[in-house]
Amino acid sequence: MKRVISWVLVVVSLVVIGGLLLVTYQQADHLVHYPLEDRTPAKTYPQDFDLQVQQVVLFNPDGQKLHGYFSATSNGAYIMLQHGFKANRSYMLEEAKILQDAGYGVLVTSVRSHDLNDGDEITFGVREMDDLNTWYHYLMNEQGAVKGKVGLLGNSMGAAMAIEYAALNQDIAAVVAVSAFSSLQDTINVSVEYFTGLPAFPFAPMISLWAEAILGMDVELVNATKAAAKLCNTPLFIMQGGQDIVVSVESGQWIYDAACGDKELWFEETLGHTKFDTKKPDEFKRRVVTFFNKSLLQDPLQ
Repeated sequence: MKRVISWVLVVVSLVVIGGLLLVTYQQADHLVHYPLEDRTPAKTYPQDFDLQVQQVVLFNPDGQKLHGYFSATSNGAYIMLQHGFKANRSYMLEEAKILQDAGYGVLVTSVRSHDLNDGDEITFGVREMDDLNTWYHYLMNEQGAVKGKVGLLGNSMGAAMAIEYAALNQDIAAVVAVSAFSSLQDTINVSVEYFTGLPAFPFAPMISLWAEAILGMDVELVNATKAAAKLCNTPLFIMQGGQDIVVSVESGQWIYDAACGDKELWFEETLGHTKFDTKKPDEFKRRVVTFFNKSLLQDPLQ
């Protein structure tokens, strides 16, 4: 009888472990893949905001097609705007309108495996750096943008990517990061329940391992906090809400503490993930435009 019970326990344990492995693999696979047929279409368009832009289509170094919106500058500076995880360009149109009205040229960018673009694998910024670089060089080489007159504004994963890209390209002159995740590992720990409905323990660590295996990369490669420590000459404006359930509420403070240059942190206890533009629109507009004006338009010698 004891032997039978032991075997039953072994079988049950194997079934539980197997089920855990299967569920976490499926969730990891869903998180890192976003095929075109699964993507949510844009619900708003430039004309809904009276935003005057033209469509742009580029190809990244991997030959993948990328879609964006562009408008020329009237004050000599440009802002690249980058959406977040499994979002699209429509999420950045309100911000683009604010900046266009302030005289900035805008480039509403998108990255592989999002929007209407080619690809279905999301690497949370590792390979997407090539996409942001493609957009940046479009501004410089085809639109005559001036070095030191280009800023970035990103939401969520887009905010983390903006910080990471600015650390790689020191010619980026200013970054606004709205609800950026401090690191990929941290945001998986926090947001696994939000995105999958599963509790963080024991699922988050296993999902991380599966994601690494599927993508062939280390999640530690994605770390906006470490990237911020390299922005000693790049002004950084960080926004973080106290009711965020997608990234750690502490993420904004961690990134702010790590940044070594001019920096500003706007923390709002009552706001959720990326809600600054909708819940505090007037203050958002004033603070973003003031930040970019100071960073991109003022003569540093004055």
